[in-house]
This record gives sequence, C-alpha cells and structure tokens, in this order.
Amino acid sequence: MAHPLPAAFADLQSFADRYALDTERERHAERLKGPFVDLKALYDAVLPRLDAIHAHLKQYPWPDLPPAEQSLLNLALALMEVSLAVESHGQPTVPFGFDHTRFRVHF
Repeated sequence: MAHPLPAAFADLQSFADRYALDTERERHAERLKGPFVDLKALYDAVLPRLDAIHAHLKQYPWPDLPPAEQSLLNLALALMEVSLAVESHGQPTVPFGFDHTRFRVHF
C-alpha cells in the first residue's frame, strides 16, 4: 500500500494504490494507460465521496497535509483529471487530439 488513505476512506484504497500519485504528470500517464473501464470505476467510486473528501481535508492545513490526507487529495485530483475522459470522451485519450507525448506538464 504505497498511498494509504485515512480510515474513513479505506473503501477507496484500491483506487489510491493506482491513482493517488504525487504529480499531475504521473496521474496523466496512469490515466492514459487505461483501460477506460478502470477510469469509469474510479469516477463512479470517488465522485459520490467528493463532498466527504472535501470536508475531511479542510480540517488540515494545506500544503502541510499528513501523508494519508495527501494521498486522499491526490486521489481527488485524479478524479478531476479523469472526469473529462469519462464525461465527454468515453475513452482515456482526446478523440482526434494531438499525440499526448507532445505535451509536457510544467509547474
């Protein structure tokens, strides 16, 4: 369990193990690995818990979150990053879009 979650969100642990990665670049690469059914499962499991995730995270000072809360935040970010693929594209990549390897995420 590389990205443990707070106990109240233990039911989401299988998603955190794969998607609660530390950087947008890592989460983007994982999203592109697909398959789409896995992205949809993440979306369906985490979206209904988003209000509870927010309520839990706002108890902690950002950006100095404890490790479990940081994993929870990263999982919520992963949800946001797959939402367009699920809600609009129906696939991990952008239809008729540029090759994803041409893009670089910079901070």
